[in-house]
Amino acid sequence: MKTKEIRQKLIVNFGKLIQDDSKLVVLEGIFDAILNEEKASIVSDNQYQKVEEARADYHSGNSFATSWEDLEKQLNAKYGF
Repeated sequence: MKTKEIRQKLIVNFGKLIQDDSKLVVLEGIFDAILNEEKASIVSDNQYQKVEEARADYHSGNSFATSWEDLEKQLNAKYGF
């Protein structure tokens, strides 16, 4: 589909959308999300790297993990609860 055809289709569809108040609110939210600048992540690049490394270890089978059941048994044996 060419740009001109897409533009015409969008104009027709937006005309239908703006007649329904509930859809208009949703459309406004979509435009707000598109137009807002990307905010800086509160997760640092170093933290992302650690997660990626842990994920790679997990998928390669090189990681050690304890099931919740085993952990519960260990805590119960050690602390009695």
